Amino acid sequence: MKKLIGVLAIAGLSVALAGCGNQNTQSSSNTAKTNSEASSNQSTTTTNNTSSSESHHDSSLWNNQKNEQLASFMQKWGPTMHQSYEQYDGQNELKVSTGITYPDGLSKELVEGQSGLIGWAPSGKGDYEYNVVAIYNHDGTEPPLPNRITYFFAFHNGKPVVLVDQSNNGDPDCHPTTNTDLESNFERIANQ
Repeated sequence: MKKLIGVLAIAGLSVALAGCGNQNTQSSSNTAKTNSEASSNQSTTTTNNTSSSESHHDSSLWNNQKNEQLASFMQKWGPTMHQSYEQYDGQNELKVSTGITYPDGLSKELVEGQSGLIGWAPSGKGDYEYNVVAIYNHDGTEPPLPNRITYFFAFHNGKPVVLVDQSNNGDPDCHPTTNTDLESNFERIANQ
């Protein structure tokens, strides 16, 4: 009788373990299926996000929207300096009172005494040390004439920088502006 109870106990335990094993296998199968579906959904989502972000991703540092924001800022900022600024529109040359026209004049523009460092690059990415994306000029009316203040909004090593040229004779020579308001607002717009 003890033997029979022992055999029945072992048989019952075997059936119970077989059922648990089946349940684990089924559970593993369901988990694998769920993980596979989640992975597939994640893959689809990733693919959709990637293609969506790729279609909206622009590798340029500068675009029309940022250009419009800068133009709006300059329209407000100029009067605070008692000046009005004319913008190079990307098509018609901008002539300053000293006779230089931009953007072609950038080829003659020195940067802190060095030549060949600056050039027009509307995307902000170009072959220059300073890739100019916007040019604004104010021609003064007070003697000594001619006088001008020309700002070059540029990217240097991928970072926004504002250069200014106030030369009125000799070679045009620009340097980083000391106007922190102008510099910080250009940086803010560029980094949006």
